[in-house]
Amino acid sequence: MAPVTHTRGRRGGRFAFAAMGTIAVLGLAGCSLGDGEETEEPASETAAPVDAAPLLEEALADLAGYPALVATGQIAGSVGADVQETTLTVADGGAAQGTFQVNGANAEVAVADGKLFLRADEEFWLDRNVFGPDSDDFEGNWVRATTGQAGINPSSTLAPPALAEILGGMELDDDNAVEEDLDGTRVYRIDLAGERNQVWVDAETNRLVRIAIEELVPEGAENGPQVRLDLAEADEAAVEELYSGLTTAAEEELTNSRDARVEAAWQADTGSLNCDEGPSCTWSGTVYDAGSNSSGTVLIRMDVTFSNDELGTQECSESGSLEAGGTLDLSCGIDYNVTSSDPEDYNIDADAVLSTRGLTSSQQEEMLAALVEQKEATLSGDAEATEDGEGAEDGATTEQTEGTEDGVEGADGGE
Repeated sequence: MAPVTHTRGRRGGRFAFAAMGTIAVLGLAGCSLGDGEETEEPASETAAPVDAAPLLEEALADLAGYPALVATGQIAGSVGADVQETTLTVADGGAAQGTFQVNGANAEVAVADGKLFLRADEEFWLDRNVFGPDSDDFEGNWVRATTGQAGINPSSTLAPPALAEILGGMELDDDNAVEEDLDGTRVYRIDLAGERNQVWVDAETNRLVRIAIEELVPEGAENGPQVRLDLAEADEAAVEELYSGLTTAAEEELTNSRDARVEAAWQADTGSLNCDEGPSCTWSGTVYDAGSNSSGTVLIRMDVTFSNDELGTQECSESGSLEAGGTLDLSCGIDYNVTSSDPEDYNIDADAVLSTRGLTSSQQEEMLAALVEQKEATLSGDAEATEDGEGAEDGATTEQTEGTEDGVEGADGGE
């Protein structure tokens, strides 16, 4: 964890979120007596200044050792973006689960083995202008998403060791901590450099209880979300619930998930149907990234239905990986294998449909194995064993790419 320094920075700006609770600065005001003479009450004993640096260092060292934390409050993808009410449980290795609510739309978030998924209302996706070949299937189903679409990547920003490191790298704005009452709890407010960055530490336990950060930038990223969150260490029951929920999702639902990270579309005038004797027919086409904020590599599946009134229908499929900003050639074919002594002409029609897969069967196996290992490490307190790069794949910004780990794995994601 980077040391807390004493350099003072500029303060100011205005925090866009509504306050989560009343913060009353302790003090006394004078009062007016009935005879018209104003008499000041004796000044109360002023609390001795508290050195902010060691207090913050102790709180962050404690935070870094949490097996998991529960964060409740408000986030926005950036200053001025829509505010999302959120509750998240995030383990030390980056596994996360929780909920978002924004503009009346609800969403669930799940992060496991470095992959971020959302299950949201249609309004949620429409607000983000997310479209794809199978976007009609997004509502109510798990969809692999980017950090920009989610508003935050809990793995890279809120996993306890990651959050402690981010906050520890921020400079102090004031050497002294200010004693306050925070929703009935005596706390110390510590002002950090920047646009109104503050944290609150419980005066009794020296634990971090609230953060308000204009831009929570994870390591290696250029920007990050705006947050105002209440924090608490997750107990063992909450950790068990987190991993149980993620395991159930991975076993039963995520192999049917879609992928919104790249907006796949047919490239104009590239589809072609070719038929030879048999009739043996092949349909070929080129898929490209039609979006402007894509990220990563997405598994694309093409399903083609060939039809003839006399011969009936036959189907074929092909899959491949489409990188953000790239193109993908797909082709598959069928053979009616008609045997006849008299040659005939057949009119064959072809209908090609694109869809995405958020998780293949091999990735599912890897995810389940990772969850078992990470749960054991989290519950045993072995934080280093769980820090395996979760969250890095989806990146901290929509501009970052996630590598090519998906590869071409065929259509084993299934329907």
